Amino acid sequence: MIADLAELRLKRTPLYVDADFQESQLSVKSKIARLTGPVHCNLKVSLENERVKVEGRLATVLGLTCCRCANEFEKSVDKNFMLTYVSDPELGGNGDEFELEYDDLEVGFYRGDQLDLAVVLTEQILLEIPMKPICREECRGLCDQCGVDLNVGTCDCTRELTDPRLATLAEIKKRITN
Repeated sequence: MIADLAELRLKRTPLYVDADFQESQLSVKSKIARLTGPVHCNLKVSLENERVKVEGRLATVLGLTCCRCANEFEKSVDKNFMLTYVSDPELGGNGDEFELEYDDLEVGFYRGDQLDLAVVLTEQILLEIPMKPICREECRGLCDQCGVDLNVGTCDCTRELTDPRLATLAEIKKRITN
């Protein structure tokens, strides 16, 4: 969905969007995450002094793969956000260099008189994907030797110390645990 900024300038009233976006409308491409349903959003897009303000809320469910046990799990996303976009030429989009202030680091850029709201939503969803998704805090993961899921069973693999530099630490650990 495209917000027409020229129309916002003429009307001088905000654009309100209450819609569902399907995965095909968004560019959520990740090896560890996928959308399991539509993304519902309530947005208010307003124009103030050539700054576009996008305020809203989005809700969806992400399907993730646990980095410890490789099992699929779901994470609900329900977040509020407020973003500011400025025109690229206004900040040196003509090739001139410019210096960003600290407050400008939270500002996005748009080109022309259009702002793609699907891109705005995609960005917010991608920010919610954890770097290392874990299905639950107590997840024990997979055995690094035989691959058994340690959450559902045990294995008889023996752990060998592979780095001789850690032999002293292993000896200290044995003394403490015995």
